[in-house]
Amino acid sequence: MIEMDWGYYRNLRHELHEMPELGYEEHRTAERICRELERYGIPYERGIGGTGIVAWIDKGEGPRMALRADMDALPIQEETGLPYASGTPGKMHACGHDGHVTMLLAAAKYLKDSESFSGRVVLIFQPAEEGGAGAKAMIDDGLFERFPVESIYGLHTRPSEAFGTFLVKDGPVMTSVDTWEVTIRGRSGHSSQPHHAVNPILVASHLIQGIKEISATSIDPSQAHVITVATVESGVAFNVIPDSCKIGGSVRAFSPQVQQRIEERIRELSTAMARGFSAEAEVNYDYRYPPTVNTRAETAKQAAVACVGEENIKEEFPPSMGSEDFSFYLREVPGAYVWLGSKVDPDAETIPLHSSRYDFNDDLLPIGVCYWVALVREELGVRN
Repeated sequence: MIEMDWGYYRNLRHELHEMPELGYEEHRTAERICRELERYGIPYERGIGGTGIVAWIDKGEGPRMALRADMDALPIQEETGLPYASGTPGKMHACGHDGHVTMLLAAAKYLKDSESFSGRVVLIFQPAEEGGAGAKAMIDDGLFERFPVESIYGLHTRPSEAFGTFLVKDGPVMTSVDTWEVTIRGRSGHSSQPHHAVNPILVASHLIQGIKEISATSIDPSQAHVITVATVESGVAFNVIPDSCKIGGSVRAFSPQVQQRIEERIRELSTAMARGFSAEAEVNYDYRYPPTVNTRAETAKQAAVACVGEENIKEEFPPSMGSEDFSFYLREVPGAYVWLGSKVDPDAETIPLHSSRYDFNDDLLPIGVCYWVALVREELGVRN
């Protein structure tokens, strides 16, 4: 394993944990990252995609690759009781991004000082992963035009998996996420005279059933996906039939074809159902994140094997129905997104990501740094 001053980096991780910032607000975090990069003598640019930072390490002619760490925290009140707990009420690092940043900074120092390779390593410190599509913001701000690369890699801790286990495979590993909203416009009236009104809640109730039937009637059963109805908004009084009802939810899928088919059916059903009740329907469908699809899992696997051995690699696992904005990078550039397990005691309670009691396991730092360095060796042919 790589030798570094791990006490220093544990303290750095704790420092970052104490000052959580939400998406596009990571000003103090960015400032701390930049001070560290300056200490290493690594050039960087700030303000990409909002609060994003891109640094780079050049050593000779060769390919260009990117490594990414996300910076943002979550709007959660921390309940860990740790001495380095969040100092900002209502915000905490509940997804391990403080650890991700620390691993990438430590890897940057090691690559700059101790490795010889041919090419460029681009270090991406990304804002707003937690629902803010910070990856897309950086791409839209010219990330790959200003810092072109041939490959990109992401890493995320996974508290449900055994400590030091890497989950890596090619193909879809996380779903897309879309949101949809349908507004049914009827005609208001007194609840004692429903024949003089068009009740949009009644229309919406039928439409909800129809939307939930899309999976059974319109999608190949082999294509995993989730259609969720999550909101219903209407009405102000028991004796008033309202004039509108709004329903909404999300869609998750592993292929653009399934996404498009579900959108098509939601639009068709909404229009037809509303018309059948003499109402009108307005549909808004928003493609939020695309599926996360790995294309360079073999490279990622070899890097992981170099750090934890073949016995700690898991290639057979169900893809996650969660979503990740790393998908935007993978839509533009080949690469891979992997998980690193952190659970030490298999019999202990798993404190999940996004929990008010979650904390990143500092013992992962050497493994994460080893993985980043091993990836550079795989891609850029380190000579020593």
